[in-house]
Amino acid sequence: MSAAPPRVSVIIASYKQKHYILNALRSVYGQTCDFDFEVIVVDSSGDDTAEIVEHIYPQTTVIVLKQRSYPGTARNYGIKQAKGEILAFTDTDCIVDQHWLQELVKSHELGYAVVGGLVKNGTPYSMMGTLDYLMEFSELITPHATTRKDHFATCNVSFVRAIVDQYGLFADQVKGSDNLYFRRIHAQGQVLYWQPSAVIWHRNRTRWAKILRNQYDLGVGAAMTRRKFNVKGKVFTRYPVLIPMIPFVRTLTIGGRLLRNSPINFIKFIVLLPLVLVCLTRYSVGFCHGLKK
Repeated sequence: MSAAPPRVSVIIASYKQKHYILNALRSVYGQTCDFDFEVIVVDSSGDDTAEIVEHIYPQTTVIVLKQRSYPGTARNYGIKQAKGEILAFTDTDCIVDQHWLQELVKSHELGYAVVGGLVKNGTPYSMMGTLDYLMEFSELITPHATTRKDHFATCNVSFVRAIVDQYGLFADQVKGSDNLYFRRIHAQGQVLYWQPSAVIWHRNRTRWAKILRNQYDLGVGAAMTRRKFNVKGKVFTRYPVLIPMIPFVRTLTIGGRLLRNSPINFIKFIVLLPLVLVCLTRYSVGFCHGLKK
């Protein structure tokens, strides 16, 4: 008799993260929960990451891709391999709370098909790491449960398999495939449930060049999303002459979120404001280029 399938499949896309992935997997396998789960790593590193994972955590299903794949594409491979009725996602540069999966599943048991969770700063003692965190995750620190969000990030999200059956898979693009996916299904009437008790810590970029590169890529992804959907910021795709205003608009937007949800992080944001404006200028350049894709 074959064993019953796991209730949850945890899917992790991996690229050149062998210095982080073992810590991520240790936190995932350290879950306290009352159900079975499997872990699937989809690796396109082209190095020995897959062999290391299989040696240390032989219970992990490792899918090796022969060429570098964007995160959404890698996650699609994981989805196709997954056996669980619930698909949960995190990243190689994340540490998940001991009760992460249990909190996600509890929310699904309330009847919600898509659940996102809180992202905390995994590099709190690094000025550059904190800058990267505040720039990218200001929308994912809301301290109370809500159904008013229209998108989540795949570093901390889960959804039932029926979502894939109904809406399909992630897009193949450098950044924002998760943003695009959840905005699309929300626009079609799907409720997204925010559960702040499902916590992960994101280990952020601490090198200036990588932060700027990430902001450029985020800008590209943001433009691609806004070309397809009528969401906040759509005006910049209709009137590109306004793109130079993006750094100031995003500064006010991010600062407002932080002030409402985390005054301490708001103070850090103000202190880092000169660097924030440089990053958002780079974001704007990416946005401009994203309009051409």
